[in-house]
Amino acid sequence: MHRVTGGLLFLIIFIFGALSSSDVVGGRRVLVILESESIKTTHSLFFKSLEESKYTLSFHTAKEQVAFRTYGEWNYDNLILFAPSADELPMSAKSVLEFIDEGHNVLLVGGSILGKPMRDISSDCNVEFDEEGTFAIDHFNFDASDADGQHNVIAVDPKYIVNDKIIFPQKIDAPILFKGIGADIEEDSALVFSVASGAPTTYSAAPEEKITELHVGGRRTSLVSALQARNNARVVFSGSLDLFSDKYFRSPVEVTEGGKAKKYEKSGNELFAKQLVQWGFQERGILRAVNVQHHLQGQTVAPAIYTIKENIEYSVEIQEWNGKKWVPYLADDVQLEFRMLDPYVRTVLKHDSNGKYSTRFMIPDVYGVFTFKIEYVRRGYGFLNSITRTPVRPFRHNEYERFIDSAYPYYASAFSMLIGLWVFSWYFLYHKEKK
Repeated sequence: MHRVTGGLLFLIIFIFGALSSSDVVGGRRVLVILESESIKTTHSLFFKSLEESKYTLSFHTAKEQVAFRTYGEWNYDNLILFAPSADELPMSAKSVLEFIDEGHNVLLVGGSILGKPMRDISSDCNVEFDEEGTFAIDHFNFDASDADGQHNVIAVDPKYIVNDKIIFPQKIDAPILFKGIGADIEEDSALVFSVASGAPTTYSAAPEEKITELHVGGRRTSLVSALQARNNARVVFSGSLDLFSDKYFRSPVEVTEGGKAKKYEKSGNELFAKQLVQWGFQERGILRAVNVQHHLQGQTVAPAIYTIKENIEYSVEIQEWNGKKWVPYLADDVQLEFRMLDPYVRTVLKHDSNGKYSTRFMIPDVYGVFTFKIEYVRRGYGFLNSITRTPVRPFRHNEYERFIDSAYPYYASAFSMLIGLWVFSWYFLYHKEKK
């Protein structure tokens, strides 16, 4: 009886957990690694917003042991690393990279003092933080609270935040406060982009040391960056732990613009952080292809094998996760490739305003195993990769045209030869030479 009751209870808990996490693609279980317990207090508004979004947070300090993975299964869906200066983490940098490789999300926060594990993870993701002891500095765009200081409390103008509505659907009108380390993104990094960058007057350096060489400066100074992996995992890198603090969430901002002081009652940090984490944890911007169909024009069922030069029709439904449900995704730049090693047909798909994309084309005069391929990559959206294979055969011997227009010269030469042979034979047989 106890076994039955325990099994039933386990089944109910399992079903409830599955239902509670079904409303988000990235999952709701979050492991939070803190540098110290005090961060739970100094960053309480940030964690409260996550809990209000129905995330289950599991807090641990960097010195504690954590069951990150059990019997090959990950115990968490998302990872927050708020331990910038920690020399050791409960998990290795390799484990975090494997966590990302299997489609999970990470929020990594650095600082002026950056530990080796955090630096190794970011470096492997092509985000290079500056040396220890450096700050992002701007002598023209700083908060009034740092007027007599080192000007490392930067007021980041919203125009230097990536203008992408899928990441920030709500417009950020106030500057965000940033105090931390700057980073550089490697130029060949197609998957990494800057979410918030410095102004042309921003640079990264140690405030009290003589500057001999800059690690990064100007618009290349990445304050917050993001990795959008091909498996749809998302990793957000921030050089400032204070960016997510209660102090900066509630703080007013005063900057000097054109010689005049401009005041804001509240910084844009809270709205910036909330939207950034929603996107980073895959609450929106995930695409999927469903109901892929292909068949001959005028038919509804795909044949087992196509024949060259047949007219075919291809259709697919593309959906977008908006945080609550899958809705039709509408765009005018979705392309289809019909390829065998190289694409033989490349065409733009047209949608019907309900998320269904379709096109028609003729199969090329080449036979083999072809692939219908959609590879759609746009910043802010997950990678959409749809592949459907189908064989294509040549004509059978009785399917070729009896007479080909382009071969009429050859037909004429053959008949002219027959006529010439007949004339020659007749002349040879019936012509007599006169004596």
